[in-house]
Amino acid sequence: MAEKEGQRLREQRSKRRTKDLPCLIKYIVLLFLLLLLGAEFAGGEFTRLAGLAWLILIIKLILIFLLILLLWVQKALVCELTAPTGCTEEQVDAAQGILFVKVMGTASGAAFGHYTLEVKKGAITYPASIVSYPAGGGAVPVIGGELGTINTTSLSDATYTITLTVYPAGLGSPKSCTITFDLLKVIVYMNRVAGVQAIVLPDNANPFDPTAELRTDYAVAPPPHDFRTRSLGGSMTIKGAAYIYECAARKIKKYEIRHARVTAPGTEPPQPSKGAPIPATWPGANTVVLLEYTLADQYQPWTRVGPMATDLVNSWFKWKPGMTEYYKLSAGSWGSGAAGNGRFSLLLTAEDTTAVTYHDIQHIWLDNKPIIGKIVKFQRFNPQPAPGTWLDLPACVDLLVSFGTIRIMGLAWDPVIDEAWWPPVSPNDNFGHYRLDFWRQFEPFPPGPHALTSNIPNRVPALPVAAPVPVPTDADAAELAQWNLTTLDAGPIPSPYSPPPYPKIYRGEACTYILQLFVTDTTIVNEGTTHYVYHQVPVKIVNDL
Repeated sequence: MAEKEGQRLREQRSKRRTKDLPCLIKYIVLLFLLLLLGAEFAGGEFTRLAGLAWLILIIKLILIFLLILLLWVQKALVCELTAPTGCTEEQVDAAQGILFVKVMGTASGAAFGHYTLEVKKGAITYPASIVSYPAGGGAVPVIGGELGTINTTSLSDATYTITLTVYPAGLGSPKSCTITFDLLKVIVYMNRVAGVQAIVLPDNANPFDPTAELRTDYAVAPPPHDFRTRSLGGSMTIKGAAYIYECAARKIKKYEIRHARVTAPGTEPPQPSKGAPIPATWPGANTVVLLEYTLADQYQPWTRVGPMATDLVNSWFKWKPGMTEYYKLSAGSWGSGAAGNGRFSLLLTAEDTTAVTYHDIQHIWLDNKPIIGKIVKFQRFNPQPAPGTWLDLPACVDLLVSFGTIRIMGLAWDPVIDEAWWPPVSPNDNFGHYRLDFWRQFEPFPPGPHALTSNIPNRVPALPVAAPVPVPTDADAAELAQWNLTTLDAGPIPSPYSPPPYPKIYRGEACTYILQLFVTDTTIVNEGTTHYVYHQVPVKIVNDL
């Protein structure tokens, strides 16, 4: 930082020594013209003017007048920069998703035409596209106000020079002035949780907007895409930045992430203002991560968390590549199971060495509830005494092809995440699907499983119309599918014998089949899977036709 401060002072001294070269040339030319005119007068040239000499004198007088006019025009222009100066921190434009600093000052004058702003870091001049002007685009004079903004999103923390140039409306040279400042990069945000990006609808990946939600894009159609809010569970990473660097005595001191339960719709806590302490809404007991920079050796280029999105769940460890020991960051993950289930808010708070705090909020759905998938029993049509009803088949009974169609009864169930948010919609209601497959025992793969159903997106049993919702038991088993056993009939046994076509069996034969139920939700669990369950039931089928 001492080097930065020295550079800034050298630039200020250089600025004081720098002269306006065009203006200086004008003064020199005017001086020579006046000296020449005085010498001619002293030499008696004006006592014998005639013809061409008069024309030359008139031209000289016109030139002197024009030079005086141009000097007056330039002096009439006002060029003054008042900000940014010293240690200037970035501001967040949540709507555009950018970081910026404001340029304040005056660009005016009797002969004002327009003004421009230029940004430099040492010998590097940045493109004009990083500058935005107020209404009028620099063609309207500004007196003690905002001259423009500089998009600093892609700029590094360093010393910068801004040059304001005010141009006259017509003839004359522009007038320039400069100011230097140290850019304090302040980038505090969360943009991904469990690999799911924060999206502001319709399709803006803007983590600075507090309304952003964690959404995945299924791209089921051309834009606008189908952005779906996702529920998360298990162990997960949190990506973003906690980056505050660097002015004299100002850089990051610590950052932490806490979670808070949202108990009812519309009660999500707001994002705290800059400088505010962490509200009681986020108690310290709910800390996801706390990383403190307590030692000078912990400030290394590789221990900066950002500015590009990186792991936020970090802890300190030491490594010793040679004779010297260094601090490094060890990336980890958050085991969300202890937090429970429901709607939550995550708060990232970073504090600098002057005790100023910066916050970013993200709202998520946590689902750590297990799902249920179970085949409970089989039923066949009840021929007696009540035709049209179904009769439970005892456990371990053989299934006869002559039964025709049987019912497979069971549970394919995923609980609602939070019943306080009723009626439940996605992702609070995040049941995925269930599917039934079967195959002959010891059947080689391929052909493998044979689909009895497609992916069915409905719970079994269905949700009741109102909360509370009890966890279903075997007594609540409902129809998962109907299975027409006659589709397994391969006809009479041929002679000579050849294996029946898969998955059928010949008449008079029997075979054990494996019936498998698969149930899943849509929660992203451990960043790579979902909550799911398989339940297999062996069943002996006899072709008694």
